[in-house]
Amino acid sequence: MTSFKQFLRCSALGLVATLLLAVTSTAAADRQLRFTANWVFEASNAPFLLAVERGYFQEEGLRVTVDAGEGSSAVITRIASGAYHFGFGDINTMMEFNARHPEEQQRMVYMIYNRPPMGIVTLKGSGIEHPRDLEGRRVGAPANDTAYRLFPVLANALDMDQDRVRFENVSPNMREPLLYRGQVDAIMAFPPSSYVNLLELGADPDDIRIMYYTDYGVSMYSNGVIVPARMIEEEPEVVEGIVRAVHRAWMDTIEDPEAAIDALVRRDSLIDRNLEMQRMAFYLEHQILTDEVRELGMGAVDAERLKESIDVVSAVFEVGNPPSPEEVFDARFLPPLEDRLPQ
Repeated sequence: MTSFKQFLRCSALGLVATLLLAVTSTAAADRQLRFTANWVFEASNAPFLLAVERGYFQEEGLRVTVDAGEGSSAVITRIASGAYHFGFGDINTMMEFNARHPEEQQRMVYMIYNRPPMGIVTLKGSGIEHPRDLEGRRVGAPANDTAYRLFPVLANALDMDQDRVRFENVSPNMREPLLYRGQVDAIMAFPPSSYVNLLELGADPDDIRIMYYTDYGVSMYSNGVIVPARMIEEEPEVVEGIVRAVHRAWMDTIEDPEAAIDALVRRDSLIDRNLEMQRMAFYLEHQILTDEVRELGMGAVDAERLKESIDVVSAVFEVGNPPSPEEVFDARFLPPLEDRLPQ
C-alpha cells in the first residue's frame, strides 16, 4: 500500500512538473516584442519584415511586431519611452542619449550600416562642391534627421562656421522635391533614399552629388539594432534570439535581395517594387558590404574605429565622461565569425 501511495505521489508531482514546464515554455514562446524601424517601410526595413515572415523570431520564442519609424534618432526616444523593446537606430544619437540619461542606458548589439548613410545631397547646378560651400546657402533638413543633428560633427571637423548655414526645417517627404525644384540649395540627407527619390523625380544621375560625412574626416558608424541595457541584464536570452533572427534575415537579404523586397511589398502593396530594388542595391553597395564587413563579418565593429567615433561625438555633444566601446556596443550576442562573412 505504501509503495502504491508513493507511486501516486510521484506521478502527481511529475504531472505538476510537466504542466509547469509546459506553461513556462508557452510563456517563453509568446514573448511579445515591438520593433521600431528607422523610417517608413522601404528597402532598409525589408530584412526585418523578412525575419517575421520566415518565422525567424518565432523560432527564437519571440513574437515581434514591426512598426514603421519616424527617423533614426526617433528610434532612441521610442525605446526609452517603453513603447518599443528594440529598434533600428543610430549609434551616435544613442551615445548622446546615454550621456544625458545615464539611468536609461541603451546598447547596440548588431551593426548594419557600417558606412554611415549620413551626408549632404545637392545637384550640379547649385555650384556646391564641398560642405564648406553650404555657408550662406539654404539647406533643407528634417528635425529628426540624423545627418542634421550630427552636422556639428562635420562642421567641427572642417572648421566651418555652422551658424552661417541657413537650415530650413522641412518634412522628410518634401526634401527631395524642394531640392529638385531649386527651393533649397542642398538637403541633409539619407543618401540611399534621396538618390532614388531624385531619380524618380526625373533628376539625371550625373547631376546628383553626395557628400558623405566619412569622406571628410568624420569617423563614425551608424544604424544597427539597439536594445535597452536592462534587457541585456535581465533577458540576455531574448537579446541573443533577436540578434540571431535579425542576422539570419540580413544574410538572406545579401544572398537574395528580391526575397526581402517581396516581403516588403507583401506588407504594403502600394510600394514600388522596382524602386525599392534600386534602393536595396544602393544600401548593400554603399552602406553595408564594406571592406571592413568582409573582414570582421556582418554585425561587428572595429573597436579602435568605434573609439574614434565616440571621441568625435562626445566632443561635439560635450559629453564629459566618454563611454568605453563596450558601453556602446555589446558584441557578446553575435554569431560566430564564419557564419557572418558575406559571400
